[in-house]
Amino acid sequence: MKKTILTILVLALALGVSAQKRNEKQGEKIAIGIKVGGNLPQYHYYPDPYALNSLGFDSIGKRLNPMFGLNVEIPLLNGVVLISPEVLFNVRGDSRVFNSSTWKTRVVYRAKVNYLEARLPIAVAIPVSKTFRPYLFAAPTFSLTLPSFGPFKSEIKQFTQDPQGFNYQVAVDSSNMASYDYGVLLGVGFRFKLNFPGFSMLLKLEGGYYNGFRDTFTGKEASDQVVAQNVNAYNIDYIRQNRGFEAALTIAIPLDFHPADDCFYWSQVEKKKNKNRGAFGF
Repeated sequence: MKKTILTILVLALALGVSAQKRNEKQGEKIAIGIKVGGNLPQYHYYPDPYALNSLGFDSIGKRLNPMFGLNVEIPLLNGVVLISPEVLFNVRGDSRVFNSSTWKTRVVYRAKVNYLEARLPIAVAIPVSKTFRPYLFAAPTFSLTLPSFGPFKSEIKQFTQDPQGFNYQVAVDSSNMASYDYGVLLGVGFRFKLNFPGFSMLLKLEGGYYNGFRDTFTGKEASDQVVAQNVNAYNIDYIRQNRGFEAALTIAIPLDFHPADDCFYWSQVEKKKNKNRGAFGF
């Protein structure tokens, strides 16, 4: 999977370099930037014998997770088509609430799982103006499950609030979470080009919905090698898939390549030298 992700990124960059010369005269250049945002994830269960999909969610504050990484924009066809390979750190999971009037208990089930994601967003833009373009995009996504590190913990927790309540949690690893995921992100974006003296900057605002296709339960759980103790929320009689909304901001700087224009730079240097000579009388 790691080789697949690397291959996709290398091919995308190679495509961008070959297209760069064609875009130079049209004013569109490859841009490299950073992407930050938030992810509001959830799990989708199929089939759903315990009606988990209909359970209420925890508060947004408990569900909202960070997302950040690097982005490369490759404009094609005068910027009407945008290919933007990116590598992101993302957190997915869920936070559901179980209320039992019979037992007078409240159970909260939370899952936070770290992923390293490689995406290849392909967008079609509407050239409203030279500085503003709305667009629609689709982004095939491949994700590797990461262990806990630093402030980011991959874990599954269950809290039961009653007089004999208990707190149960497990660290997420290959035993209880699939080692990778894949899916597609569909969304809309708004691209702004800000021109300043001597340089330009791109701002991109995006919102989308992620649909995961892989079952995030593992074969070890299905074969009872790993017994899920918090069975109220962690029963594996069905398929559990990643879903979720996300929003992000990208700030990028266009790269100014001149593969066949070395004389341009030489002439500019000479002009500055001649100007200085005239100013100082040399």
